[in-house]
Amino acid sequence: MLLLLLAAALAANPTYYPLTTIAESCVLQGNAPSNTALANLANVLAATHRGELIAARLYHNSGALSSPSVEDRFAWHNATSVPTVVFNGNEALVGAQTEAVYAQTVAAKRFQAAPVKLQITSFTPASGAISVSAWLLDPNVDISGQTLALMLVEDNVGTETNVTRQIKYQTINLPGSGDPVVFTDSFAIDPGWNQANLWAIAAVQTDVHQILQSASTLPLPTYNIRAAIPWDPAGLSAAPNTLFSSETLAIFNTGSFDTMQVLLLPDDAPADWFFNYCDEIGGCYPGDQPLPLVLGSGDSKAFHLNLWVGSPGVATFHYEISSPNLGTFIIPFALQAGTAADDQLARPALRLDSNSPNPFRGNTTFRISADKSGIASVQVFDLRGRLISTTPAQNLVPGSNRIDWQAPSGLPSGIYLYRLKDASAPPRRMLMLK
Repeated sequence: MLLLLLAAALAANPTYYPLTTIAESCVLQGNAPSNTALANLANVLAATHRGELIAARLYHNSGALSSPSVEDRFAWHNATSVPTVVFNGNEALVGAQTEAVYAQTVAAKRFQAAPVKLQITSFTPASGAISVSAWLLDPNVDISGQTLALMLVEDNVGTETNVTRQIKYQTINLPGSGDPVVFTDSFAIDPGWNQANLWAIAAVQTDVHQILQSASTLPLPTYNIRAAIPWDPAGLSAAPNTLFSSETLAIFNTGSFDTMQVLLLPDDAPADWFFNYCDEIGGCYPGDQPLPLVLGSGDSKAFHLNLWVGSPGVATFHYEISSPNLGTFIIPFALQAGTAADDQLARPALRLDSNSPNPFRGNTTFRISADKSGIASVQVFDLRGRLISTTPAQNLVPGSNRIDWQAPSGLPSGIYLYRLKDASAPPRRMLMLK
């Protein structure tokens, strides 16, 4: 009975969905730095499909390319200089950046997990009517009194494209049941716009200017998968000569039915490390033996890393998911292991990992990796640097530890920083929604 209950828990639907990043470019028409930024971002857009990245332009003081709702959005982003490209509402790159900088910014968000799934179920350019379905997947996140932004965009307007024509807003409240909520609205279509070039964006945004999820009416590849990882795949750590098991990550088929195979392969690792992984129902597999992965459209499957970490060192490795239809989809990882005395990177004895869940409603868990027994506590600060809370000192064991934190009563929604007490490492960020 216990094994059956465990299998059922592991097979439960993920409480997250892959994040679709949105880049909003705050620009002036005919402005040379703006043109440079747009050209460099366009190259990144061309190399990325619309399930991973959406781009819209907000033209400021640019005649027919501007509108009152676009100017309001420009001001909402607090874009005091052009060009400013804002990613997911809260990460602004000011000035004309290189293509490499924009690409790195997008790549860092490629596998991020969102607590919300969003889908535009219908859009009629002739009338402007739009319908959007939204699901809250994580019951620990409270989406109430937040905002659903609806954006009308036109391509190929003279020499410009991705031109935002109109923006509308609705208050969004999502129950924690996972059931979809449908929102309808209608844009006012100008007769001078080319209806064949109109498309739409929907985005769930918070009071602290974070976009939790976005979607568009632009087509996706026929065969396509996404990965959602609610932890940092490039920041893993473990003690030497231990078994390391990660939290789960999920693979989502956002395209047509496909039969694929999965491998977990090292790129550069100590010879005495072994790379295995387990699925959501408890089966574990050697990484170098192909595992069939059959997913229907809309299906998902969860895995977690299950590594034997041998001698101290640093390993880079990757999931490789492939099929004749899909090609090869790569998910990279990096893990370091060792003590302060023998680690190649001189990693501190304690490492504070990402909190979970994040965003969270009122309580979250901090995870600490320890090379040896010790005592630690976590400090929480607001964005002004004021100390909000310090967790009680907790005895740590070698390996993975957790410290649960309950936000003080009355603490408002917002972004907060946390770090190990007396640590020199920079703090991490987390988002509380109430």
